[in-house]
Amino acid sequence: MMTISEHYYSFWSFGVFFFLLLCPSFALNIDGTLLLSFKYSILDDPLSVLDNWDYNDATPCLWNGVTCAPDMFRVISLVLPNSKLIGSVPEELGFIQHLQTIDLSNNFLNGTLPLSLLNASELQVVSLSNNDISGELTESIGGLKSLKVLNLSVNAFVGSIPQKLSSLKNLKAVSLSKNLFSGAIPSGFQFVEVLDLSSNLLNGTLPDDFGGDSLKYLNFSSNKLSGLVSPQFAKKIPTNATIDLSFNSFTGEIPESLALSNQKTEFFAGNEDLCGKPLKKLCTIPSTLSSPPNITTNPPAIAAIPKEINSTPLQDSDGTTQTAAQNQQQHGLKPGTIMGIIVGDLAGVGVLAVVFLYVYKLKKKNKASESTIESSIDKDQKYNRTPEPSILVVKEKDTIFPSWPCLTINQESSDTDDSKNQESEDQTDYETEQKNEKNKKTERSFVMVDGETELELETLLKASAYILGSSGASIVYKAVLEDGSAFAVRRIGESGVVKLKDFEQQIKGISKLRHPNLVRVRGFYWGDDEKLVIYDYVTNGSLANIGYRKVGSSPYHLSYEVRLKIAKGIARGLTYIHEKRQVHGNIKPSNILLTPDMEPIISDIGLHGLMHGKNTSKPDNSGRHFGSKRSTSASRDGLNDQPVHGSPYIAPAGFVVGCTSPYHAPESLESLKPSPKWDVYSFGIVLLELLTGKVFSDRELSQWTTTSSVSDDMDRVLRMADVAIRADVESREETTLSLFKLGFSCASLNPQKRPTMKDALHVLDKVPGYSHY
Repeated sequence: MMTISEHYYSFWSFGVFFFLLLCPSFALNIDGTLLLSFKYSILDDPLSVLDNWDYNDATPCLWNGVTCAPDMFRVISLVLPNSKLIGSVPEELGFIQHLQTIDLSNNFLNGTLPLSLLNASELQVVSLSNNDISGELTESIGGLKSLKVLNLSVNAFVGSIPQKLSSLKNLKAVSLSKNLFSGAIPSGFQFVEVLDLSSNLLNGTLPDDFGGDSLKYLNFSSNKLSGLVSPQFAKKIPTNATIDLSFNSFTGEIPESLALSNQKTEFFAGNEDLCGKPLKKLCTIPSTLSSPPNITTNPPAIAAIPKEINSTPLQDSDGTTQTAAQNQQQHGLKPGTIMGIIVGDLAGVGVLAVVFLYVYKLKKKNKASESTIESSIDKDQKYNRTPEPSILVVKEKDTIFPSWPCLTINQESSDTDDSKNQESEDQTDYETEQKNEKNKKTERSFVMVDGETELELETLLKASAYILGSSGASIVYKAVLEDGSAFAVRRIGESGVVKLKDFEQQIKGISKLRHPNLVRVRGFYWGDDEKLVIYDYVTNGSLANIGYRKVGSSPYHLSYEVRLKIAKGIARGLTYIHEKRQVHGNIKPSNILLTPDMEPIISDIGLHGLMHGKNTSKPDNSGRHFGSKRSTSASRDGLNDQPVHGSPYIAPAGFVVGCTSPYHAPESLESLKPSPKWDVYSFGIVLLELLTGKVFSDRELSQWTTTSSVSDDMDRVLRMADVAIRADVESREETTLSLFKLGFSCASLNPQKRPTMKDALHVLDKVPGYSHY
């Protein structure tokens, strides 16, 4: 029998044990403590999403972005995307035992990916896209046995892609695009359904043992992959999968695989030496046992001239070569056969005689018509008082630029050529011939307007032409002449200008705008169905296809000094345009070309008027981002341009009614009359993108309405700088702050508060650093 003291002790012991059981409810559990380490690693929380994360709480299950398992109050999910958090990912997050999902995408997190996170055995979803996380992705990722989704796109990861990534059996979706990964593509992807490795520095060839048994979407575009596309590569890939291999350096013929032949042609674009279906580029010349005559290593892309194919020689069983005629002679000909040949020959001679007589009469008639036209031209030239520019008058028969670059001039060179051409017209009646004769009098013009360039139409027709890009009714070619010089030629299929005189007047007006930071217009061609504008060719791409923080389609890295140089050059060009009482109206990265010494050249000046006429306002919604990060509204920028091999010439000019491009001023939605303030706004967006690596949205710009707000929050502003130039920013804080002030001032949502480009240039010229002169 227990004494009173023993009963008392037992009761006290039970009370202490019960109190210990209740202790976790009065203090933050281990998961909450680990989560607080993430809060302490955040340097700035502008949206206050972490304000209710309190150490005095009993559980973190009610915190913003945190989800717990209902049965044991353990954290299983941390989801805080688009929160504008600035900081890093701490090692402690990987120690949360039952963490299954982590989504911190679209923030400003930097540093490296903690190794502990790669060993979280229950982790299923990792989404850290669109941050500034760097470092290597190690083979430790093989420890994520439960991983289903991995999204690390738009960061700054380097090194090779770990081979163990392909061995994760539960992994269904992987996106590592827009990083700095290099090396070869791993093999053995048997379970992944979505794999996006685009816009990296991956090199080597496609692995034969790639796998791809479960693939639905595969994207290897914009890398440095090369070599042949092996038939073994796509052997296991399902036929309904999407495969994008564009903008690499693949060569040879696309293998006859259903998985590859079912793809769109644009998924193979940007591989100059790739041929075969689904591309329209044939791999070989039509079969002939000998090399075609007059073949060259760099044939002009002008016209496909059919070659005659010689009869194939026959061989005896002993290997001696015989012609078909010799073979017949050995066996002799029957009398009936000989008679048939004679009758056929006589009939052929009769037909030729009739054709010759017909051609002779028609040629005589043509010469009489041409003499009338030439006399009319001579009369016009006699009273022409303007010796420059030279105008080439062409008859419609000469089909100039019917579908450039497949250009042809059908010249009358000899009676033999004429007779061959006329054989296909034997069934044309006399009335049709009379109608064609009237059409021959249509005049077309090829004009060089700069007074410096000497370029003949014949020379341009012989040039090798390469498509640089296209958009809508506009296509841009690189034309390389026989002497090696190059021009950029924009073909305008449909134009709002209907008269040659008006078109020529606009071209001459544009050509008078001469400045080191503007593209020179050299000439034009006017035709009924199409127009060509000839520009200087700028060799180094544009801001739209050059990686200034992350290397994408170009190996360049833009330093602080180069960014400042580009900003000053753009400002000089726009200031000059405005001084000439002109407005560009379509400033964006794809319209800012770069020379080899990184001097910016503004393109597409006045192209809006050429395409749509002076009294219309048909804008372009094709802003091309060149930054590594995108703002929350960057997707509103419609990318309708179709570049070829990283072309800078991809944007048609035009002003946007209902525009969705972040580079266009908001008021351009309401006004049809272009204003210099539009260019100032666009310049501000580009300047901020040079500084931060992201495109700002209207909502983000509204937070920086005055320069005083920039000064008041200087630390936050400086942390917005691109991580690639962070070291330079720390040593040039005052300079960087003044650039941010200028950018936000130019991009003010109120047009009246924007400075003029002249004032903006004055501010930039005061910034120490690169000097133009």
